[in-house]
Amino acid sequence: MKSLVVALALISAPLSAATVATLNSGVSLGNVALPGGASDPRYTTQETGTAAVVISNPVWNSLTGIPGSWLANTAQSKWVWQTVSGDPINVTRTFRTSFDLTGFKLSTAAITGRWSTDNFGTDIFINGASTGATCAGFGSWCNFSIATGFVAGVNTLDFRINDVGGIAGFRAEGLVEATAVPEPAAWAMLISGFGMIGGAMRRRVRSIAA
Repeated sequence: MKSLVVALALISAPLSAATVATLNSGVSLGNVALPGGASDPRYTTQETGTAAVVISNPVWNSLTGIPGSWLANTAQSKWVWQTVSGDPINVTRTFRTSFDLTGFKLSTAAITGRWSTDNFGTDIFINGASTGATCAGFGSWCNFSIATGFVAGVNTLDFRINDVGGIAGFRAEGLVEATAVPEPAAWAMLISGFGMIGGAMRRRVRSIAA
């Protein structure tokens, strides 16, 4: 009877999306804000093969020596670049993060987030495929969402930024979500429950016939 109850619960309870990965830059894997100069554990600078670095003072314009207009760092995310000073400038840099969809239904996977760039976010790529997402400016957020292009196992997400003079930077916040595939034990219990339902129905039919 216990298996039957659990099986019925599995049938009636809708599967909900779970958080697969967090996209926030400048924070630890436990989502604690990192200090300036720290390596970002989520993002790698593809052109150099090194970890992105938290910029020490992103609201300060290194050229003019006066406060800039970047979005202020928060406990949720911080600005990063190839170096702590926001150099080099006048370059294009790609920042990659990855996440694993093993054990999740690809058809339910989705990414929602926002990014800000100095100067221009020219594209976001999911597993090498362009999404066409762009962003211009460092004083506000640009929202993005991705619902296709996922693969089984490890996936990559690349943010490409082009800098034009001054200090350079990249910042992101977001979530990767998907519905988990039920564990084999849950399926076995579900099948067992169906068998009990069938057996009970047959016994009831025989009893009525008698």
